[in-house]
Amino acid sequence: MHIAICTLAPVKNTLENEEENSLPVSFRLCCPYNIYLLAAIMEQGGYEIAIKDWNGKVYNPQEMFNELLNFDVIMFSTNSWNWHPIRCLIEKLRSMREDQIIVIGGLQATIFGQKITEEFPVNYVVRGEGEKSVIPLLRLIEKKGREDEVPGLVYKKNGEIHLNPMSPLMTPEEMALLPVPLYEKLQDKTYDWLSIESSRGCVNNCIYCAVPYKRNWRPLSAKAFVDHIEAYIPYLGKVSKGKFFFIDDSFIIDVNRAREIAGLLRKRKIDIKAIWHGHVMELFEREMLTELAPYTDIIIVGAESFHEETLKKIGKTFKPEDILKGTGIAVKAGISKKLLFSFIIGFPWQNKEIIIEEINQIYDLVSTTDACALINWLTLNPGSQIWNEFYGKKKVPLRDYGKLYDEWGEEASSLNSQEKEEINFYIRYLQNTIPCGKLTLAVPIKSYKILV
Repeated sequence: MHIAICTLAPVKNTLENEEENSLPVSFRLCCPYNIYLLAAIMEQGGYEIAIKDWNGKVYNPQEMFNELLNFDVIMFSTNSWNWHPIRCLIEKLRSMREDQIIVIGGLQATIFGQKITEEFPVNYVVRGEGEKSVIPLLRLIEKKGREDEVPGLVYKKNGEIHLNPMSPLMTPEEMALLPVPLYEKLQDKTYDWLSIESSRGCVNNCIYCAVPYKRNWRPLSAKAFVDHIEAYIPYLGKVSKGKFFFIDDSFIIDVNRAREIAGLLRKRKIDIKAIWHGHVMELFEREMLTELAPYTDIIIVGAESFHEETLKKIGKTFKPEDILKGTGIAVKAGISKKLLFSFIIGFPWQNKEIIIEEINQIYDLVSTTDACALINWLTLNPGSQIWNEFYGKKKVPLRDYGKLYDEWGEEASSLNSQEKEEINFYIRYLQNTIPCGKLTLAVPIKSYKILV
C-alpha cells in the first residue's frame, strides 16, 4: 500500500489558474510538526510513508497533482487556511481515480468533519488528535479492522454519515512516549525553526481563538521535555536558523516547570535557542525570565489590546497597565530585546478612534523600550467563539464559505473599507519613524482566496 501524508500552504487562487498558483503563500517559519509526528507513528507501526510537505516552499499545483496521483492512500492535514487548495486537489484527483483513498485530518476536519463528508469526494475524515486513530485507520483500509475501531472517524455507509466518538485527549504521560517526528525527511533549510512541543491545549478561553482544547492544558514534565529536546537536537541542522520553535500556546504557564526546564538545560549543558509564546502576566516572573534568557531567542507575548473594554470582552484577565509593568520587569531581567508583542485590531465593537488610540499606545511601547510589536487585523477563525456567534447558525454549504467570507467580515466589522485603509496608512507612517522591524503590520490572511 503506497501511502502519502501531506500538507501545503495557502494559495491565492484555484487550481484552474496554473500560472498564478505557482506562487503560493510560503510558511517558512517553523516546520509542520503534526505530519512528521504521524509519519513516525505510522512507520513505527510497520508502514512505509511518503511525506509531501509543500508548506514551506513554492510549488506548482500541476506537479503536486502528478506526484499524488500514483498513491493508494493520501492523508491531508488541513486547516481553514489551506482547505481551499486542498479541496481543489481532492476534486481533481477524484476525477482521475475513483479507487484512491482520501483521508482528511487536522483542525478543519475536527470543526467541519460532517460537512466535508457530505460535500466532498473523500473516503474518511478524522476528528480530534490523530495519534490514536492513524493505525486503526490504516488497518481499516487494509480490511483488517472495523469502522467503529477508529476514534474520531467520520464516514459514509449505506448513504448515511456516521461520526465515531473522538479519542480521549492524550495525557502528558502518553505524549512523553511519542516517537521523534521523522525530521530526517525534512528538506534542508526549507524552514527557519524546528518545531517541538512541551504542552498541548491552553488555560484560556479567548473568543477570537480557534484552539480546540481550551482550558485544558497538558504539559510534559520538565524531564520529559528536556529529554525530547536532546532527541531533536540532531535535526537542528535541517533548519536555516538552527533553533527551536516551541509550538505550545504558552510555554511558561507553569512557572515552576519552566524554571525546572531551564535548570535541566543548564545541568546537562544543553546549548539551544528557541522562540516561545507567553502571556502578559507571566512576564511578572523575573527570576524565571532570567533563568530562561540563555535559551531564548524570541518571546511572543499575546498582549492583544491596550483597550480595557476589549481585553474584558475577549476573555483576558489582565489590564493595559500590566503590559507596561511586564515590559519593565523584562527590562530588569535583561530580555526586553527578545519581546515581540502581538496585538489584534478590528474587533466588532472597535471604531476608528479606539483603534487609532490603541495604535498610539503600541507605538509608545516600542519607541520607548527595546520591545517589538506585531499588529494583526482580526481574523474570523472558524471554530472560535466570535466565529460561532456570527456564522455558526448560517445554513451555508462549506464550499460556499470562501465566496461569502469577505461579506461576512464586513458584517462583523464596524469599520468601512476607507477607514481600514486610513488605519493601515497611519501604521505605515509610524513604521517609517522608528527602526525597521520594531513595528510590523501583518498581512491579513483573509486577503488570500483561501478560506474554506
